[in-house]
Amino acid sequence: MIPVRDTSVSRGFAPVTAVIILANMVVFFEELRIGDQIFQLFAVSPHDIYGYLTKGTGSILKIHWSILVSSFMHAGYVHLFGNMIFLSVFGPALEKKIGALRFSLFYLAAAFIAFYSHAAVFPSSPTPVIGASGAIAAVMGAYLIFNPKAKILTIIPLLFYIEVIEIPSVVFILVWFLLQGAYGYLSIETSTSVAWFSHIGGFIMGMIAGMQMKWFK
Repeated sequence: MIPVRDTSVSRGFAPVTAVIILANMVVFFEELRIGDQIFQLFAVSPHDIYGYLTKGTGSILKIHWSILVSSFMHAGYVHLFGNMIFLSVFGPALEKKIGALRFSLFYLAAAFIAFYSHAAVFPSSPTPVIGASGAIAAVMGAYLIFNPKAKILTIIPLLFYIEVIEIPSVVFILVWFLLQGAYGYLSIETSTSVAWFSHIGGFIMGMIAGMQMKWFK
């Protein structure tokens, strides 16, 4: 399922979402310009945190700076544009609901929560964690709390043709989350380059933060 836009939520221009998308694209073009050296400078893995906690290796400030930068890095065009499509669909409506400042802080916090969610499951993994998908998963979690009755115009690729239909946001997002959970469960026993638990942890964080912002002001 590929989301196109939300059809039942008044969005308008969302400056923070636009800046985040632009930042992701700028960092990606820097990856193309610099090459693998940028991964050597900023890519960070759960093992880096594990090594710091158990052996005191590395700098905690440098590690967390790398976590932040890595959340704007991507492994290729498909990875980048897939994430930016999801952010452009769900980000503006949430930003309008909670305000630009809270959205900014929420998104940055989600990047760290998503990383640590993956690290908690795979603490000694040396595989770098990059990409915005964990933070975007948090945006989707909070979006669901604020807009459970919204409609998502969705592209569904079938065998020989493409269907474009409106799907309730609660259906779209929960189906997406169930898929993350299934892939996450399978990843425990198999080797994968996708940090599924960053998606899961980010989404849960987003729902909890969304409930706090909506119901416990």
